[in-house]
Amino acid sequence: MSAKLLIVEDEPIVAIDLRDEVREFGFEVTGLAASADAALISVEEEKPDLVLMDISIEGNLDGIQAAHVLRDLYAVPVVFLTAYSDSETISRAAREAPYGYLTKPFKSRDLQAMLRTAVFKALRDAAVSQSHQAMTRTLQGAHEALVMISANGEVEFMNRSAEELTGLSILRARGMLISEVVDLVDLYKRRLTLPVGRRTVRSDEQFGWMLRVPGRDVTIVDFTLRPLFADDGSQSGFVLSLRSAAERIRNNFIDAASIEEKWFDSAAMGMLQLDASGRIMRINEAFLKAAEVPMESVVGRTLSELLADQEPVVSRRFNHMLLQPSKVMMRSPKGARPTNWGPYIPEPGSNTPSGVRSEFEHLKLGRPSINGMPHCGWLPATRQLPLVNYPRVHQ
Repeated sequence: MSAKLLIVEDEPIVAIDLRDEVREFGFEVTGLAASADAALISVEEEKPDLVLMDISIEGNLDGIQAAHVLRDLYAVPVVFLTAYSDSETISRAAREAPYGYLTKPFKSRDLQAMLRTAVFKALRDAAVSQSHQAMTRTLQGAHEALVMISANGEVEFMNRSAEELTGLSILRARGMLISEVVDLVDLYKRRLTLPVGRRTVRSDEQFGWMLRVPGRDVTIVDFTLRPLFADDGSQSGFVLSLRSAAERIRNNFIDAASIEEKWFDSAAMGMLQLDASGRIMRINEAFLKAAEVPMESVVGRTLSELLADQEPVVSRRFNHMLLQPSKVMMRSPKGARPTNWGPYIPEPGSNTPSGVRSEFEHLKLGRPSINGMPHCGWLPATRQLPLVNYPRVHQ
């Protein structure tokens, strides 16, 4: 069993005897220290696995106080070797959670048995600690906000993403109820509740909830709540993972825009797409083929400009197209069956309702004109542009 030990003993002869004996047991001795200060320097430089600590040593700190400092700064386990066996000394030493306590004088076999037991425990605990640290680093580096919750609903751990999302540090949030740390409500203002006390709990994934943080705008988030179980199968808590819904919404929008673009370009009917100022920003192949005009003579112009174009061919063909709405994609909302479609001239800035298209098959229909003729509902842009109502052209 290979391990490195530091011996802290202020009597040189005793220290040398201990060193020789420990080496005979097969352990490496990193150094001898007579005081707490010397022990701290040696631990910093040599990184021993275990410290053999005499309670009565030189300096301002005794062995018990030195062990406390070593545990806090370096998490190094300690075995106490002392001539003191009174209840007060043992009680003080016990508070430092030593890996062993041996009263002088002791037999070689007792020292060997204690050291082997202590070293085995120290190496095992160090491996567990390293595993926990690696897991913590992984969780801290996760993009999603992660919150570990106890079975009774108290926060036990949050990674950096969760701290940023909630506006609370783990030092402040630890021990608080999850409802005090994460204020989640759905569209119906129902708050997140933990299924505490249920025997069978499944993972729950929710989308589009509102996270409310004091002093900040509401954030739309998706989250997953998963149960945690102990080795005996009992539920030990929950892990809550939160992520901003912005990326999901953006990806959905991109997918919808891609579908709409393919549908627009391949449609059998002629289609125009206008921007917010009423200018043509896109034309499909069916419209160009039916109108028999080049794209460069159309894109960037308004319908009124094209209808009044001084080139007779352009004006006549566009008049012909717009006076036959069956050749142009003009569709009303579901359930409406308008008749007597007429052409229209865009008038940006008119005081009319506006809206945004959510899916390509949901098209906007304008209000009827003053003489009862309906207005055409053109396919609106995929970006969030207002839908402008255009008046009919009088024949």
